[in-house]
Amino acid sequence: MSPAEIQDLYDRYAPGMYRRAFALLQREADAWDAVQESCIRLIQAASEFRREARPMTFIYRVTTNVCLNMLRSRALRDVAPEGEGAEGSVDTLASTECRDFLVKLARELDERGLTVATLYYLDGMSQEEIAQVLGLSRKTIVRDVQRISVLARELGEPRRPQGGAA
Repeated sequence: MSPAEIQDLYDRYAPGMYRRAFALLQREADAWDAVQESCIRLIQAASEFRREARPMTFIYRVTTNVCLNMLRSRALRDVAPEGEGAEGSVDTLASTECRDFLVKLARELDERGLTVATLYYLDGMSQEEIAQVLGLSRKTIVRDVQRISVLARELGEPRRPQGGAA
């Protein structure tokens, strides 16, 4: 890719990547770090991009995985995110509750499990939608969600966003 092509892709997709990263990480500096790391990984993995997938699906997946790895590292260090207890809307509180729950799950799940949990709890995606985003079979996602749900009940499962069907 030429520098101009890379700049064009960054200009087009970085705002969405940042929103995703901030929703998960709740720290502006961490979100921008995640965007940078995601861009590096996207450039390195450009050959892995399947042309039948939409570019944003691939970008979303890479950004989510980078953020989840950062959350996992944060969870292992037991560092509380900034701004906890700040006022916010019901949606913000539900999102914060889910993010905090994902930090707990990060201690217990592998990368794929944590990605499935994020898409299920934070984004409210159906199992079919998760299967499409991750390029896995629905049967695999059903098994993952069942396993995660057992763990979630043990850890105090959060409410799912509206519209999230199983």
